[in-house]
Amino acid sequence: MKSTTLSTTYFSMNTNDCLSKKKLIWSATPTPFLDDGSLDRGGVERLVERHVRLGASGLFVGGTCGEGGFMPDRQRAELVRLVKRAAGDSLHVAAHVSDTSAVRVAENIRAATDAGADSAVIAPPFMVADLCNRDFLRRYFLEPMEASALPVGIYVRPPLGKMELDLPLWDEVIAHPRVKFVKDSSGSVDCRDHFLKLKLRLPRLTLLTGHEFDVVAWAAEGYDGCLMGTGILNAGLIGRALDCLAAGDLAGANLWQERSNALLHDLFRKDISAWMSGLKYALRKLGAFASEFSHLSFPLTDDDRRRIDAALEREKDFL
Repeated sequence: MKSTTLSTTYFSMNTNDCLSKKKLIWSATPTPFLDDGSLDRGGVERLVERHVRLGASGLFVGGTCGEGGFMPDRQRAELVRLVKRAAGDSLHVAAHVSDTSAVRVAENIRAATDAGADSAVIAPPFMVADLCNRDFLRRYFLEPMEASALPVGIYVRPPLGKMELDLPLWDEVIAHPRVKFVKDSSGSVDCRDHFLKLKLRLPRLTLLTGHEFDVVAWAAEGYDGCLMGTGILNAGLIGRALDCLAAGDLAGANLWQERSNALLHDLFRKDISAWMSGLKYALRKLGAFASEFSHLSFPLTDDDRRRIDAALEREKDFL
């Protein structure tokens, strides 16, 4: 059984002095598939090497960007096993375990534990959002954590349907002793400020923004870093932004953030309508992935490919 104590290699932020500490960069990594939808083992090794080179310290495997919800259970477990084997102690590997009920989340945590994950990440059950009530949500988060052999991360998303979580319930969930980190993709300033106050009471808590287009602003307010679905591409640029922030150079940090944003808009279009296809195309062009296979369909045009090619050439020193 795994210990619930996490290495300070991955969780070292125990202060709100945000300009004096190195910020964490985690990646919600995409999954490398072959053309037939099977896992690309060579691609797994390359994605690990790539993240280490770009300065990431953690990987979130099988999440939205990783298409984990579209994968069979056995394939998702195999992915965690392959990533952890390739990463060893160089990266913290967090497995996505969200599902539609507490019992299914608990089952996924057991599978992630057996596969060697360092932690499990629970997001709200968006697939049944309109059926949720407060009691269901309490059980959905808290019951699996009680049985978990792994430390847990909580993924805070914008409210969907009738599944809005009030802040007192978030407090109860995040205050559970197994919760070590939060990925905050709410985009809410009120939520951000609330979590920063909660962190003062829970110094073990690491706060990671999931908003890759505004990492600097959240980090400047006191967040410990970021967990980005684009980290496999822009971690180098955001790393330089956070280095500037640590040196007290907010203007420089914002310039690097703007440069990262320009890259992402070139990859995905301004309205993000080419998200997964742009990501997979770029990774194949860079030699990281062997295939552009995805379970999602975001069609690319020839203009998209020309724009992405130009962006990759422009930022090649940081990719």
